[in-house]
Amino acid sequence: MLTDTAATGGYDLIVDFGNRRRPSEDDTGNANAATMKIEKQVRFSEDVAVHCFQYPSREEVARRWNSEQDKDVLTRDMIRDVRSIRHVLATTPMEELEKETLYGCVGLECLISSRVMNFLKKRKREHSRSVVDMQAYLGVERLAAYAANRSFESRERAQKLAAGYSEILSPIDGA
Repeated sequence: MLTDTAATGGYDLIVDFGNRRRPSEDDTGNANAATMKIEKQVRFSEDVAVHCFQYPSREEVARRWNSEQDKDVLTRDMIRDVRSIRHVLATTPMEELEKETLYGCVGLECLISSRVMNFLKKRKREHSRSVVDMQAYLGVERLAAYAANRSFESRERAQKLAAGYSEILSPIDGA
């Protein structure tokens, strides 16, 4: 359900996973002894706005969206850039780094370290899973508050990064 909530100041996608049973093999692997397994299913509220559009032609898709080759090139470029930044940051003392080099790091900070990147990926997955699981127990306002509380550390980290970048890079931007 898309809701415009004052608590979060924007739109929230509320997904309700109901239970649906389906036959599956039992623990012994016997397909003839079908048991019922609970499978989660998505259910949306009636408040969702649906916009229909005609699917674009192949030529239009090719013109507007990245091809698999484009995606591969972008991925290779990102990997190259991250490796380059990792090398520069590992070999150059912080006080000797040029501001333009730091400016190039904006948005890539979570990729600088594999350990940090994996930690943040795991935290995002756990947050989403937790919020979806709590939908069965909480109303819309309490769920929004729960999600905001669970994401507090991430929001605090983002604010600190923004403040740090603002302080370091302000002469570049003319601020």
